[in-house]
Amino acid sequence: METIILKTILCSGVLLGLYHLFLAKERTFIFNRFYLISALIFSFSIPFATIETKQVEKEIPETVFVGEIEQPILQAPIVQQESFDFTEILIIASFIITAILLLKIVYSVFKIKRLKGRKIIYQNRNIFLLKQNLAPFSFWNTIYLSENYFKDSKIDNAIFLHEEIHVKQKHSADILFVEILKAVFWFNPFMYFYKKAMINNHEFIADESVILEGKNVKNYQELILQEILKQQNLALIHQFNFNNTKKRFIMMTSKNSKFAKAKKYLAIPAFAVLAIVFAEKTYAKESSEILSIEKDNIISKVLSNDPFGEVQKILNKYQALLKDKKYAEFDRKISQEDRETLMKLYPQLSEHQKDELPFIFTKTKKSNKNPVSENDLKEFSNASKYGVWIDENKIGNSLLKNYKASDFSQKSVSKRYKNAISLKNPQPFQINLMTNAYYEKYSKEEPRVLMGFKAKNFVKGKDTIPIKKNIEAKAVDKKIQNIDASEATDLTPAEYPGGANKLRSLVASNFDGSIMKGDEGTLKSVIYFNVDENGKVNNFNATGENEKFNTEAIRVVKLANQDAVWKPAQKDGKAIKYRYQIPLTMNFEAYKKTQ
Repeated sequence: METIILKTILCSGVLLGLYHLFLAKERTFIFNRFYLISALIFSFSIPFATIETKQVEKEIPETVFVGEIEQPILQAPIVQQESFDFTEILIIASFIITAILLLKIVYSVFKIKRLKGRKIIYQNRNIFLLKQNLAPFSFWNTIYLSENYFKDSKIDNAIFLHEEIHVKQKHSADILFVEILKAVFWFNPFMYFYKKAMINNHEFIADESVILEGKNVKNYQELILQEILKQQNLALIHQFNFNNTKKRFIMMTSKNSKFAKAKKYLAIPAFAVLAIVFAEKTYAKESSEILSIEKDNIISKVLSNDPFGEVQKILNKYQALLKDKKYAEFDRKISQEDRETLMKLYPQLSEHQKDELPFIFTKTKKSNKNPVSENDLKEFSNASKYGVWIDENKIGNSLLKNYKASDFSQKSVSKRYKNAISLKNPQPFQINLMTNAYYEKYSKEEPRVLMGFKAKNFVKGKDTIPIKKNIEAKAVDKKIQNIDASEATDLTPAEYPGGANKLRSLVASNFDGSIMKGDEGTLKSVIYFNVDENGKVNNFNATGENEKFNTEAIRVVKLANQDAVWKPAQKDGKAIKYRYQIPLTMNFEAYKKTQ
């Protein structure tokens, strides 16, 4: 939307500048009138037009992979405070300003209609004789004159002819048109100059008609000067003022330049060039060949023509465990070879095939430093409340007395599933601590791929697998966002209208890969946004190493949600806020350049 507004303002400004540069001083009044009207219509419509070019487009649908977006069990209702969004306030303020300006137009019409006087018909024209001593003017199909202009049942021919031209050529329609555009697009500064140019041009047209009827120019100018001192506080009429009158007098005696006709024809290429500059461009589907480059030759050996069939063969080995939903036991017993094969086959599956599987693969995320205080160590010593892991090894709580707070670089706390609590590990909270040396080594490691299981597969009382999720918190007892398995059974995630597959399709199809250089390799980003209790989406952000990729990812996700109203998440039968995430991966392989 911001791009469309900017294009509209720039286009209208360029066309107005061309008018003042080439046409405003020429006596091509009728042409000038339609140029100004056409310039406005063109400026507000061309950003919505599309032009197809023959430039080769880098086709990306086959290289964009929108990951599994169904939320794992650890995704909880939002509890953090959202950042303030000014967008809605600006939109509301814009509508209020537009409404006020439209009401002002209505009031101006009403003000003209309330003028006191009497109606007569003069030379087949509607004349309204005013009791007030106002300068002559016209509005729509009526000419307004003070009674003292109507003497001996006659009206001065120059005055009548001037106002009759305004009525015959419907100049009031031009003014109403530009006033309405001003109300809607009040933020476009050029609209005010367009109105001024239109009114001046209307006066030039009317003056020319009077002079062509044989009226003496000097006498006509003296007649106009007599009307300048009379006030007209009406917005929708052609008012008298000094600057306006000075320009009219100059134009009455001026002549066209020898290039006047040529200047008119320049308007055609000007509009054509601006159409190319400001119209939305689409690319002809001249497929640029994509050369697939595999960095890991082992992957290509593993993948078969039927990856889903290969996945099923592996899962059949563990059918008994999966049938009974014993996912924790399955996670422990699956061989490392089978796990790695599943991990390599998983990206090759269709979204429908992935939906049929009970698991997903996700990469671990690096945790930032989170210092430990001495008070933390005292709190964590509570063996009935906290289970403590140091450098991924469980220790007894009493051993914490052998450490100082400065020995650690990172801490995280997570609430454990009720089904994961046992006699061996009875504590409801798990504390993960990293020593300085371990954190230094951990921060340099590549992210690991972990197998996780979907929330819909967890059933109360069944075997579950605890999935660790680190949450930074200043107070251990506060702001814990994880929920356990028994709570997850009552949580219904937010749902996109048309389903998750439709959302994935819209994101992939609208992604513009041409903004990238094409040699970035594999880029990944996770887009996060909130779905509120009314199904409205807000608070977009993305995590990924490439800022351009993140920006484009947020753009396409916003576009997919522009007019969408989600089915909000439900917890205990009530609509709740929900934090949604979409993993997005794009493989920028070598593009074969074509001319």
